[in-house]
Amino acid sequence: MHKSVLRALRMPAQIRRRLGLIAATKWHRATLAQVGAGSRFQPGVRFDDPSSVTIGAGCYIWRGVEVSAETGRAGLRIGDGVQINRDVHLDTTGGLVIGDNTLISEGAVIYTHDHGLDPWSVPQPMVKTIGAGVWIGMRAVILPQCRRIGDGAVIGAGAVVTRDVPAGAVVAGNPARIIGQRARVAE
Repeated sequence: MHKSVLRALRMPAQIRRRLGLIAATKWHRATLAQVGAGSRFQPGVRFDDPSSVTIGAGCYIWRGVEVSAETGRAGLRIGDGVQINRDVHLDTTGGLVIGDNTLISEGAVIYTHDHGLDPWSVPQPMVKTIGAGVWIGMRAVILPQCRRIGDGAVIGAGAVVTRDVPAGAVVAGNPARIIGQRARVAE
């Protein structure tokens, strides 16, 4: 097939995606507590309590991202230049802060509360802070006992993080362990 025919066949889908992005972004700008300039949302992003969410400038949030809290609404604060990829789940029961220029890869799960050994017990909220320039790999699980991930840290794909991660550390495995140190990136 000729390139112009293929381009014409793809055009309706591209237009639908673009219109969906525009509509979803307008919706979230109207419902969230704060959204910075240039931040965009794909359709299918869900916030349990939009009034407790602030998002910085230049962020991109993919379809399938879910932000929820089991009890109370401690909130979510996202810095500038953050990208959250598809199908990420963010629990905000204990409160969650995500620093500037952080990348959260597809399918990652971040928890801010714990039930101990009784799944029916009252959730115990735990504040979590993710530093600036952090990269959380695909399908990583950040458990509530990890209260802080330092600036520039890298969480490997599939890692299960059970304790705090120092700045610049590279962690991987289950449970996640430090396997290296990230080279300093020029600012």
